[in-house]
Amino acid sequence: MPESSARVRSAKIPGWIGTLFILAGSVLLWRDSQAEYLLYSGSSEPQSVDTFSIGPSMLQVSGELLLAFGFGALCLSLGLILGRRMLKSRKHLLTTRIIWLTGLLVLAGGTGLLIWDALQVRSFGWFAYAPLSNSTFSPAPWVTWTQILGKLLSALGLGAFGLGIGLHAGAPARHVDS
Repeated sequence: MPESSARVRSAKIPGWIGTLFILAGSVLLWRDSQAEYLLYSGSSEPQSVDTFSIGPSMLQVSGELLLAFGFGALCLSLGLILGRRMLKSRKHLLTTRIIWLTGLLVLAGGTGLLIWDALQVRSFGWFAYAPLSNSTFSPAPWVTWTQILGKLLSALGLGAFGLGIGLHAGAPARHVDS
């Protein structure tokens, strides 16, 4: 019985880490949503006077990465738990390899979409004149369907990869009787 309790503990560790990552990522994204957006023209490369760079903040990027890795760690924990209930056979090995290979391909596709979307040139402009209201205009950040799909595919790819690795690692070894 000591081996089974150690195996259960080893499945809980990625689950707790994943939960903590999801909580930390949610807090960072909430904190980022409370910040004001500033338009800036400064970058590492010289730009013309009328050029603005609007991009995600470091809090947003960190929060999204923590959420994605937390989801992957939870799926790894689920794979470890489910893998213990399966027999290690050729069919099981083929299934787990297909799951984690599919996860890697979906992760690569999602990452490729995000990189492609980041390289797209966007332009914007506005005219605001409201002297009596004494209010400021703060434009909403751009969220494209390509970004949403890329982030969703990346998270699903990490989850499938974690599940496949967990299923493979969590399955008991097949005993060969001589």
